[in-house]
Amino acid sequence: ISATTHELKTSLTAIIASAELLSNELQLDRKSVPGRLIQSISRNAHSIDERLSRFSEMSKLLAGDLQLQLEPVEIVQVTHNVATRFYPRIRSRNQSLTVELPNSLPMVKADRQYLEEILLALVANASEFTPERGKIKIGAQQDGNSLVVQVSDTGVGIPTEEQERVFQPYYQIKHNGGRKHTGSGLGLAITKSLVELHGGKIWLRSIVGQGSTFAFSLSIA
Repeated sequence: ISATTHELKTSLTAIIASAELLSNELQLDRKSVPGRLIQSISRNAHSIDERLSRFSEMSKLLAGDLQLQLEPVEIVQVTHNVATRFYPRIRSRNQSLTVELPNSLPMVKADRQYLEEILLALVANASEFTPERGKIKIGAQQDGNSLVVQVSDTGVGIPTEEQERVFQPYYQIKHNGGRKHTGSGLGLAITKSLVELHGGKIWLRSIVGQGSTFAFSLSIA
């Protein structure tokens, strides 16, 4: 799986780069038909690349091959990095993303790269199920010897009967009249595994029509 994923991602990188170079070379209007087609190529290639990354991570987790590089990590920096990386997508969906943290927070014992992946996955999930002009918020607080990080949204919410299943691989939440979102169904499953690999726990609170809050805990360094 790893070798095949690498080969596919290499090809996708070439497709994405070619689309961007073609757009720049031709100086296309993004609203023109050729411009929209090139944007579609790039957008879908990025989507496939993201899914391949998910499959690769899940295969490593299932095989027990994923090794964490644990170190003291500043959660404030990580949350702001995630907010900055995700801002273009939030803006394109006409949503808002805020970071609300106390003035002082202890460091956590974590793998910096995978901690960012955990937060990115939760923010992406919140954005996916939040309508235009919806709000997403990242927060954190100390709870004894742990730090609890929360990602809240004003989205469609998750029915009670589905809440225990959202962390299962390939499970996709039904919403908006029974439609399913377009993800792989691996994001939350991988997130749960990564949190538990850190020795933490993850849980959620949700009310249909009001939104959801996903929270996870990590040990203080």
